[in-house]
Amino acid sequence: MEAIIFEPLRWMDESARVCIINSDRRPKTYFQMTGRSNAEVSCLGRPVEELPRMLTILSPAHHIVSAMALDRMFNVEPPPLAANMREALLQTLFLAHHLRKLYFLLSSMKEPFLDYRTRVTPETLSVIPHHMLDKVMDHLALAQEAAEIFGGRVDHPLSAVTGGVGRFLKEPHYGRISEIARECLDFAVELAAFFRERVFSEKSITQEALGRHFPPMPALTMTDGTGSIVVRDPGDKAGFRFDSDKLFDKVGIHSEPWTYKPFAYLKEKGWNSLEADSCDGLFFVGPLARLNDGLELRYQRAEEERLRLIDALGPFPHFSVVAAYRSLVVELVQGAERLTELCVQEKLTGPAIRTIPSQMNCEAFAAVESPRGVIAHHYETDERGIVKQIRVLDTSVANNALRCLLVRNVVDGSKDALHNPKRIKERIETSLLPF
Repeated sequence: MEAIIFEPLRWMDESARVCIINSDRRPKTYFQMTGRSNAEVSCLGRPVEELPRMLTILSPAHHIVSAMALDRMFNVEPPPLAANMREALLQTLFLAHHLRKLYFLLSSMKEPFLDYRTRVTPETLSVIPHHMLDKVMDHLALAQEAAEIFGGRVDHPLSAVTGGVGRFLKEPHYGRISEIARECLDFAVELAAFFRERVFSEKSITQEALGRHFPPMPALTMTDGTGSIVVRDPGDKAGFRFDSDKLFDKVGIHSEPWTYKPFAYLKEKGWNSLEADSCDGLFFVGPLARLNDGLELRYQRAEEERLRLIDALGPFPHFSVVAAYRSLVVELVQGAERLTELCVQEKLTGPAIRTIPSQMNCEAFAAVESPRGVIAHHYETDERGIVKQIRVLDTSVANNALRCLLVRNVVDGSKDALHNPKRIKERIETSLLPF
């Protein structure tokens, strides 16, 4: 029995590999997370106020949702200034995350040694001009600068505290973040047009991407108005709703012996094996899941880009890799518009940055739509505020089933899977990238 192992995989936040075992009937494919990661265990026995800084090891957005959980635990409402600063920080994380993903996609299409060739034939010319890659990185740096202004640090923010934020902005920051927001918005619109004209319009690229699908499965998202959770089945746009604090009552965690990362599933449907024909009980989160609700976006330019996606690919829902990439582009424009709206001095000034707690509960919950999808925290403490139990839903767990099924479809749909390992590895990496 022959086995092919792809390790490491590019652009993964955690260590992972793909193992293809050749059998008589068809190859068996496994997407395996190879690194043990249990950030929750390190939080047990610690003061609950430390969690916003500790859980950023999962992703920067966990800093914000952890602070929101502490607001509920201590029964405080952040002042408008603090709420706007947290929201602005979240939007900078959206910009940085989506720009990074799109940069990786563009760089994967470019010949890395093109500038060093002595003779260039038309076949070796890249569809991606080098200056566009530079501009993406320049604006990624701007988004990270804004994240540092709002969060104190880029990858591990520390500004959000119980009841608000830890400090006011400095006077020079107001003009700078407004400038960054405008530049990012202009570039987001430019980049969206570039993708339409130079990437998604190329038949060879588009057809290859459209050939990569994952099975239709429900999308789990949060509503903007009430903050409740919505699970929409592929054929049911209404779906079913429940309060966000019931998330861990509705979502279960299942472990398999062949991977360190568990799988999230809907308890109501029960866990079905990944070998089953139906995806009943599974779900996914992220930009494509958010757009699959089919609702109109509140910002004009983002809505225009969403309508262009519909014109090109058809109405939602979509379950393809190219739709996932185009969702990143739509949300990039939306995040820049939202950041521009927030980065005015009137919304980032006020008499108070924090509401001081005066009482405490022993249990709290919070959830938020992060750049990668819905994340949620649930804490239980003793009377002194020491953590006794913690539950965290991260996007790597929520999308683990999706990744496994997508990798399997990519391998099964590639006739040269066992004869051209380099090519199939590249297809797997670019398919996993937007998720």
